[in-house]
Amino acid sequence: MKQDAFVNQMRKYMPEPACIAGYQWLCKHPAKLKIAKPRKTKLGDFRIRGKNQIPEISVNGDLNPYAFTVTFTHEIAHLMDYMERGNLQNPHGQDWKTIYSNLLMELLENDAFPIDLVPAVKQHIKSPKAASCSDPELLDQLRLYDDNTTLTLKELPEGATFILRNDRMFEKGELRRTRYRCIELSSGKPYLVHGQSEVKLHNS
Repeated sequence: MKQDAFVNQMRKYMPEPACIAGYQWLCKHPAKLKIAKPRKTKLGDFRIRGKNQIPEISVNGDLNPYAFTVTFTHEIAHLMDYMERGNLQNPHGQDWKTIYSNLLMELLENDAFPIDLVPAVKQHIKSPKAASCSDPELLDQLRLYDDNTTLTLKELPEGATFILRNDRMFEKGELRRTRYRCIELSSGKPYLVHGQSEVKLHNS
């Protein structure tokens, strides 16, 4: 596929500078790119089906353009790391971190991110996580570009009642490091719920 065709196909998922960079990366390290249906357990992945088969990268198609770009770059770094080392041992080790950081820096230099996202991406580059959702500051900034109005638990005031995805209802309590001590209303039992958990505000 030529660059123009790739960019036209991918610009619905990523900003154009990221599409151009992505095309160049895949030219050097060929892989099958799959746009996946929404998955609750992961945003993207990298797979080797067999020694004689082309590597496969998948990224969830429901991500906003900048979350898609970060996830895509994360998986491209796995591809490059694999091609250099020839194995998948220690997949988020220093070799991967160096490649991932360099790719993100390349995107920054090509203005792939809006100015308000740049500080969070730069901070992420200093200490890359195994997943962008493990980096609260970056995750918060990326979520600002979501089309929906999803709330996270940390956005609610203490004492608010909310519903998790499993339809269980809680009252928000005090913060304990990254989790809040919440009371399940049906049982009265306390649970620790992560501040980044997506919730629905209960209107009583």
